[in-house]
Amino acid sequence: MQPALDSTTLDRLISLGRERGHLTTEDLRASLPIESMSADDIALVVVHLEETGVPVELEPGLLSPDQKPVSMPRHSAEIIPFPGPRAKPKPAKAQPLQPVKSSLSEPGEDAAELMPPVHWVVAGAGILAFAVFSLIIFATAA
Repeated sequence: MQPALDSTTLDRLISLGRERGHLTTEDLRASLPIESMSADDIALVVVHLEETGVPVELEPGLLSPDQKPVSMPRHSAEIIPFPGPRAKPKPAKAQPLQPVKSSLSEPGEDAAELMPPVHWVVAGAGILAFAVFSLIIFATAA
């Protein structure tokens, strides 16, 4: 801020704003040398006043008197052209399914010989459990 702005001036503006409920641009012009202040200095004063609870109603061009309002360019979706015609891949000739060799077995050994089918082990365990539970139920019923 400029040296002309002292805490007494800001305190006077704060008390005036609290009495009225707000400050206007004319209130700032009456107490501050706004014409000789930069837009940044004015903005700092306004921020300080609003931080103390005093709302400030400013004229739209006060913070940027030399600048015309800049219209923002309108952005739209970018259109990406679809690539040119592609050659369709020729369908591959269907090959009959070939048996897959297990990576667990050594050459010359069949994987089925190394371990028994798991489904038979599970089925046998289920039948055994059924028989045990059936015996328990019949033994407790008698």
